[in-house]
Amino acid sequence: MSMNCMFCKKTVVGQNPVTIPSEGLAHLHCYQAHQALRRTFQSLDIAALSDAELTELKDLVLAEENARQRGQEDDIELF
Repeated sequence: MSMNCMFCKKTVVGQNPVTIPSEGLAHLHCYQAHQALRRTFQSLDIAALSDAELTELKDLVLAEENARQRGQEDDIELF
């Protein structure tokens, strides 16, 4: 295994690297930048979703936000 970052190819020795399972080593900031560009959240690759799946996810997130807000307020939401 190489001791270089898999993204920037610079050494990770003495720089608190992270291990990416089945991939290799990386600097934490390189890995975070890579994850942000890939548009992933908690291992969900958002960019890989179809338009229909993305719409469904958006609806689920909105419903969850509304449910949490209702838990904090006494208002009744009418549709």
